[in-house]
Amino acid sequence: MISVDRLTSVPSLGLSYLAGTAGGARLVTWAHACDLPDPWEWVDAGDLMMTTGSGMPVTEEAQIDWITRLIDSKVSALVIAREPHAPEVSSALLAVAENRRFPILAASFDLHFVALARTVIESAVEGERYRIATITRLYDVYWQSLHARGSFDDRVSTLEGATGLTLEVRDTSSGDCIARGRNSARATATHSDVSVAKRSSPEVSVPVPGSGDAVLVAGSARVDPVSDRVLLQHIAGLIALELEHDAVRRDSLRASGQDLLLGLLDGSIAPSAVWPELRHRGMPGPVVAVCWTSPESSPLAHESVHLDTRLQRSAPLLTYRSPMLIAIAPHDVELLSALASKLAPNCVVGLSAPLKPSGDVAESVRQAQIAASRATSMGVTAVSYDELEGNSGVFPRSVEDTRRLVVRVLGPLVTHDAASDGELVESVRVFLANDSNWQRSADQLGVHRQTLVYRLKKVEQLTELKVTSTKGSALLWLAFEAANQARLSVSELVESA
Repeated sequence: MISVDRLTSVPSLGLSYLAGTAGGARLVTWAHACDLPDPWEWVDAGDLMMTTGSGMPVTEEAQIDWITRLIDSKVSALVIAREPHAPEVSSALLAVAENRRFPILAASFDLHFVALARTVIESAVEGERYRIATITRLYDVYWQSLHARGSFDDRVSTLEGATGLTLEVRDTSSGDCIARGRNSARATATHSDVSVAKRSSPEVSVPVPGSGDAVLVAGSARVDPVSDRVLLQHIAGLIALELEHDAVRRDSLRASGQDLLLGLLDGSIAPSAVWPELRHRGMPGPVVAVCWTSPESSPLAHESVHLDTRLQRSAPLLTYRSPMLIAIAPHDVELLSALASKLAPNCVVGLSAPLKPSGDVAESVRQAQIAASRATSMGVTAVSYDELEGNSGVFPRSVEDTRRLVVRVLGPLVTHDAASDGELVESVRVFLANDSNWQRSADQLGVHRQTLVYRLKKVEQLTELKVTSTKGSALLWLAFEAANQARLSVSELVESA
């Protein structure tokens, strides 16, 4: 294809601008001669329309309407080789073209339209040959780069080298860069202090098919803008294959990571055995157990979280235990908080203390659960268990401490209820929740007030704690609240002891 500016630079054609020089970079795909009064019905977008002017209207108002409709048909430019009896071109027509940045070229009536059309067509044919050669080279170099086993960025750089473009793949939902070629990286660094208006070429975005929110962003390393959308669509197709392959790989990593995490939780796999695998998954630094949960315990949209662009460089171990998503992930609060926003509204995340190869993963997960519970009660997005270690609060600092407290204080009640189908644990819980109000508690439990009195005397016999005393009510309340903070039931804690 040839631009309007390049056509004016061909001496033998003798073309000159009447208006619209700002649109000189427009590309011409074909040439079409038309002297009919409605040329927009006979031309296509990208055409160079050639006329002797005989079909133009005479009045200024009619010429304004005529040129407006022609411009709206998306032709690239108009060449007027005016015959002697054709209407004069009005200044109002030229003003519309100038305002719309639409090139109007003057030519001698002696100009043979065939010569002009031949120039355009030869350029179009040559451009198509170049495009085919470029596309062929594109696939060849991409195939070679796949065998070279480089990174995604390396393959995008290869595509840049084959086309002379700057290329970047972006996630439009998050604004993150998925991959970027070296030309694009250099251009970004060069333009970091330069206004967009001064850059050499505007960017063009092309959707990557089948990828959801991914787009290919292309710029030109040359002065002329990117214009060959067919070429860009071929590149976007290769990027789509790349992303699909990467998604399959990450799906596989999630499945195998879940198996590893479940093995760590049930003790069938030692943490030290998994440490090399964590490095292979892009987690060579400190890792933590993580718990994401919604304050309303609503389901989390976790199915595709492992495909998030923020996890390009790492593949955490993930497993979903409704209503929680549990992970072994990099110790990166910003990353883990960003993932929380994708999982559910108001989703919170708790982080354990950093894991060690000799550590207890199940205990670390419980730490993360405690931290997530504390995040919910504090109304913040993320809490690290390390932040709680130095806390002088009254609650136990580990799940094991919580278990010991619950077993010591409430264990006899749990055992009694399990053996006799009793309701001592629930009776104490309701009594404390109602601030020791006998009648309100009895009504809530659906029993007579005297029945509640009998139950609490039984509690005192089993625990040696009087529920109505300061010490007794404080210890019992602390045991219940510690279990709530750990997101575990009292019976689970006692049974696991």
